[in-house]
Amino acid sequence: MRTPFLLRPCAALLLVLLSSAGHAAPAPAPAEECTGLVLGGGGARGAAHIGVLRELERQRVPVCAIAGTSMGAVVGALYASGRSPDEIEGILNRLDWADLFRDDPPRDRLPMRRKEAQLNYRLELEAGWRDGGLQLPYGAVQGQKLGLLLESLFDGSPEDFDRLPIPFRAVATDIVDGSAVVPARGRLAEVVRASMAVPAVFAPMEIDGRLLVDGGLVNNVPISVVRGMGATRVIAVDVGSPLFRREQLRSPADVAFQMVSVILKERTDRELATLAEGDVLVRPELGEFSAADFANAATTIGPGVDAGRAAAPALAAFAQPEPQWLAWRESRRRAPAASTTIAFVEVDGTRSGTAELVRRRSAPLVGKPLEVAVIEPYVSAAYVEGTYERIGWRRVERDGVSGIELTPVDKPWGPVFANLGLQFADDFEGRSDYQLVSELLVTGLSPDGDELRGFLKLGRITELSADWFSPLNADRDYFFGVAGGWRAQNLPIAIGGRQAAEYRIARSQAGVRLGLQRSADWSLEAGVGLAHYDAKPVVAAPDQSGDTARAASAGLRGVWDTLDRLSFPSSGGRIVLSAQHFPDRWSDGDGGTVYRARGDWALSRGRHHLLLGGRWASVQGEPPGLAAYSTLGGFLNLSGKVERSLVDTNLAYGRAVYYGRLGEGGGLVSAPAFVGFSLEAGNVWRTRQAMSADDLIGAGSAFVGISSPFGPLLLGYGLTSESDRSWTLSFGNLIRSDDQ
Repeated sequence: MRTPFLLRPCAALLLVLLSSAGHAAPAPAPAEECTGLVLGGGGARGAAHIGVLRELERQRVPVCAIAGTSMGAVVGALYASGRSPDEIEGILNRLDWADLFRDDPPRDRLPMRRKEAQLNYRLELEAGWRDGGLQLPYGAVQGQKLGLLLESLFDGSPEDFDRLPIPFRAVATDIVDGSAVVPARGRLAEVVRASMAVPAVFAPMEIDGRLLVDGGLVNNVPISVVRGMGATRVIAVDVGSPLFRREQLRSPADVAFQMVSVILKERTDRELATLAEGDVLVRPELGEFSAADFANAATTIGPGVDAGRAAAPALAAFAQPEPQWLAWRESRRRAPAASTTIAFVEVDGTRSGTAELVRRRSAPLVGKPLEVAVIEPYVSAAYVEGTYERIGWRRVERDGVSGIELTPVDKPWGPVFANLGLQFADDFEGRSDYQLVSELLVTGLSPDGDELRGFLKLGRITELSADWFSPLNADRDYFFGVAGGWRAQNLPIAIGGRQAAEYRIARSQAGVRLGLQRSADWSLEAGVGLAHYDAKPVVAAPDQSGDTARAASAGLRGVWDTLDRLSFPSSGGRIVLSAQHFPDRWSDGDGGTVYRARGDWALSRGRHHLLLGGRWASVQGEPPGLAAYSTLGGFLNLSGKVERSLVDTNLAYGRAVYYGRLGEGGGLVSAPAFVGFSLEAGNVWRTRQAMSADDLIGAGSAFVGISSPFGPLLLGYGLTSESDRSWTLSFGNLIRSDDQ
């Protein structure tokens, strides 16, 4: 299998051309024979190291020092810390790699305002504005979850790496000057994280002011490093990926990658050439197993065992008699961390403008057990705010008591962020529909985390608006907001399944609101606002004219949202209830109230999914018509009808959508495919009294879809009981925003 572009270190072409690698300062020479173990980098192929370690133990081969790079640094650090090969394999098998390579917590744990922002067909592409220029994230993955995992695995490790049960070194690369960095002290989790930070995939790790990335760029099999630690003989394990064969070079990118791979191979070969008589090179037979195939990484453990067993004749000289071996193994057992409580929480605020938020969120940890499972939820509760590149933690001792230190690091491409969103649909009958959204978010406007969010929308809805969010307490349970802007949209009016007219409706508005959000699952808002509406015919009969209206309103809105995703949800639900009252004194018309409800609920069993949903809108009294209308029509919104072609003040709609996943999927980068169908019914009415089940329009659809990293792409065919029918190609979520 060919390794995907982002997961090959080839992306660092300029870096590897900079300079030759430096190495750690030599340690004092040992008084007796010392066997150094070198574990090379290779992504998922590095799981083969576990099999080699298992075979070394079976052959009773002790080691006095370990040096590793990238995945070799991970396995090497775990072994050096006292973990057995079986324990390391258990850790590997428990990992959800696909989740580990995503920064955000599950959607249902995000703050409600981040969930609401995702409804704008958000692309997973965030940029920033800093120091007068556009700046992108350093990596596709910032590594928050990976960092928390490594902190949990190496909790309690000494800062002097020579004091580990087996002295250890990890190799990283300074991305600024191209030199090798081999720390002998520090936070072991951070050093290992730096060693495996593949450029363009993982963000660099800043340690002591240096930006560090994957050590494989300068020394993928660090033999010279372990010799510098005092090893007199070496066992080196090389799990590097092979070069592309000629028939695999199919594009200019392949040729460029091959060129960089050749440079890296030359450096590795130069290092391997230093192996002397008595040293052993172990190369597991991994074929073309992809360095990116972490989901199947455990399958490389067997070849690792086989390679270690094949090297048994050469390793015989390294073996110890059983009594000495048992004594050595006992001496390196990992001592369990002492059970204690958290006496204090410190926050290093030197790298964050909202460290006070982290301090307040973590304050309840005092007095709780100092355990990873207790600490991580509090760290994640702060990270979900979305302004941090990462939040790390470590155990510290002060005056004989134990506590933790948290280190929040703001996103270096902030505090001004830009996001893009896109949605489009085409009915193959000459009518296309698109929505482009540009979101600008300014964070850190106060220590409590005030934010200013601006929107520019083009397409079906044209909008320029801004929204100020201001927490009223440290926990952000209560908030105040101010919003205002201008928006306009075209509404087609269909008669007999054909568009008969189209209106352009513009709205200028401003308002304030107070909110309550005690949980990530729900929020409540109360607000007042003032708006002016203007409707003009774009396509209409000669006797049709426009209209204007002014409207002052007061309203309530509640949202409950636990959906796991918006594209093809598999669990959770979303319910939105609102009531907006228009008093006759301040609004055109006799005054009245508009009630709206929307709900979706996802159920799953294996690869089979069912999405149940509905919408309802009704008016009481006579609120301004331009402020009270609702629309229906479009794919999975009464499929078969023209998009938003049914317009009136009262609405009822329900749907049941089935979609089944094709294939297994599960890779780090995947685009699962689905096939499905829907059963729908709905209509609009002028008055509440006119609403009747007899008037419901039945509809249904069949579709195929792909859930790409940028959103779902759907091709479907819709049909109604009124003989409306249409093909639709749509890019956008199955869950629509409230104004659709």
